[in-house]
Amino acid sequence: MKVLLCLALCGVLAFAGSIRRAEFDAHTVLSEIDQHPFGNALVSLIAVHLSTNGPLEEIVVLLNQLRAGLTKSQEEDDENNRTNQASCEENIRNFQNQISTLTAQRNENIKLRDITQASLNVAEKDLRETINALNLNQQRLTQGQAQRDQEHNEYTNALAEHQQGIKALDGAIQLLNHLQSGTSFIQLKKRFERVTAELLETQKNSRNGHLYSCLLYTS
Repeated sequence: MKVLLCLALCGVLAFAGSIRRAEFDAHTVLSEIDQHPFGNALVSLIAVHLSTNGPLEEIVVLLNQLRAGLTKSQEEDDENNRTNQASCEENIRNFQNQISTLTAQRNENIKLRDITQASLNVAEKDLRETINALNLNQQRLTQGQAQRDQEHNEYTNALAEHQQGIKALDGAIQLLNHLQSGTSFIQLKKRFERVTAELLETQKNSRNGHLYSCLLYTS
């Protein structure tokens, strides 16, 4: 009786899809079922049920309920799997799109970096040239200021010489005018000596002292 019940159990399990074989050996199947924790528990349950002389229909009802539960659970798992597969495929497409977008952005950033680096190199070169030009202009400015100061000093000295010469010549001209007007030399002697001394001093200090040679003589 136990063997027949187990054979019936094998038929139910095969129909439920747990054991998918077109042909099978009953003893082999029973051995496989008994080795599995769930199968062993099920066979033990059937054995206990038979030992109490319980009706076989109760086991069949129990197996049908178990089959229905497993079928429903499998259907739910299949639906969850389809949902998860669809979600994963959508996520994969989104990630692929993001990867494509980020890759394009990376390539653009690399191009921009290269352009910026090239511009930076040009700017640094221009900066170095500008600094060199600035230093050169500063050097020229310093030299120009020194030359300006030197020329200004020369101008100041020349101006002083010219003013001194003009003053001495004005005195000589006035002296000659007095002589032409009939004033005696004796009356103008001191003035003549003063004018002569001024002309000699002017000749000594002037860079154009040779111009006064025709006016001066020594006895």
